[in-house]
Amino acid sequence: MDELEALLAERSIHKVLTAYARGIDRCDFDLVRSCYWPDATDDHGSYRGGVDGFIAFVRDALASFERTNHFLTNVSIDVELDRQRARAETYAIAFHRFSDDAGAPTDMWAGLRYVDRFERRGSEWRIGRRVCAFDWRRTDAVVGDGGFGTGHTRGIRSPDDIFFRILSD
Repeated sequence: MDELEALLAERSIHKVLTAYARGIDRCDFDLVRSCYWPDATDDHGSYRGGVDGFIAFVRDALASFERTNHFLTNVSIDVELDRQRARAETYAIAFHRFSDDAGAPTDMWAGLRYVDRFERRGSEWRIGRRVCAFDWRRTDAVVGDGGFGTGHTRGIRSPDDIFFRILSD
C-alpha cells in the first residue's frame, strides 16, 4: 500500500468526521449531508435508514436542544485502498443542553462511538454506512447560569456563528 496515499486518505476521512460534528453542532444540515454518499445509511438507534430521512430526523431532534457539542476523541482509521474503502471508529462525547419537563436547564452527556464504512468514489471519501454504538449516558440538572457575562462570544447554532464570520472581518 502506498503510505502517502493512505495518509492522505486518513486525512480526508478525518476532515469528514470533524465536518460532521461541526455540521451537527451548528445545525448546518447541508454540511452534514455532504459527509454521506446519497445512498448511505445511518443507524443512530432511534433512527435507522437513508441520509434524507436522517437529515429530517436530526433536524427535528436538534430543535429540542438549546445547544450541543460533539467532542471527537480517539480516531482509528483502517484504509483499504485497493477496495476504495475504509473503516473508522471514532470515540465521541456528545453534550446536549435542554429544558426538562419543568423548564429547568438540564445537561445530557453520552459516550459513543461512530463506527463508519467510508467509501472513495472518484477522489472523494464519504460515509457509506454509519452505526452509532452507545456506551454510556448521564443526565444532570444545571446549577447556576454558566457564568458567562455579556462580553463573551457565545456559540450560535446557525451560519451566523463566529466560525463562519471569522474571515470576513
